[in-house]
Amino acid sequence: MEIKINLIPPYRKEEIKEAKKLKLVLRLELGISMVILVFFSFLFGLSYILEMNYKIISKNPESEKNQGQYEKISNYEKEFENVNLEALDILSLEKDQLYWSNILLEMSGSVFSGIDITGLSTKDYAVFLSGKADSRDNLMKFKEKLESNRCFYEINLPLSNLVSKDNIDFQMDLKTRDECLYSNEK
Repeated sequence: MEIKINLIPPYRKEEIKEAKKLKLVLRLELGISMVILVFFSFLFGLSYILEMNYKIISKNPESEKNQGQYEKISNYEKEFENVNLEALDILSLEKDQLYWSNILLEMSGSVFSGIDITGLSTKDYAVFLSGKADSRDNLMKFKEKLESNRCFYEINLPLSNLVSKDNIDFQMDLKTRDECLYSNEK
């Protein structure tokens, strides 16, 4: 058995412990510094390689030709965007367009011989007709045809128009349905 006697004074023991801690901290700092140095040297090398590749590519005559093609494609894309915006504007205008021609076509299908329309005016989706009918029966048939049509409703034929039996000057008010005015399908 061996006995060790520690003759080092306590303040010296503290200095030794502090020196060991300092050495440990210095080793850790040195290790971290090495890792950071390796990382930055890697980044610098990568940057250098990328810069060289960029110079090689930019000196290549085909890249200038490709750059011109990229500019042309970019110009075409801008033109397509402008055309698409104009088309959207036209479509929005067309969507709000009223097609009174649909109403006139529907009305012409209801007019027959014996009925002459002499005036037509419109206001707020309503149509005001004036005309001449050769008989009261034909005028009533005309009103019934308009009532059976899908585009017209609330047809108003004043009773004063039905007083005469023949050669009747008439005025008629009727309202039109929105789907007939906004649809361009005929």
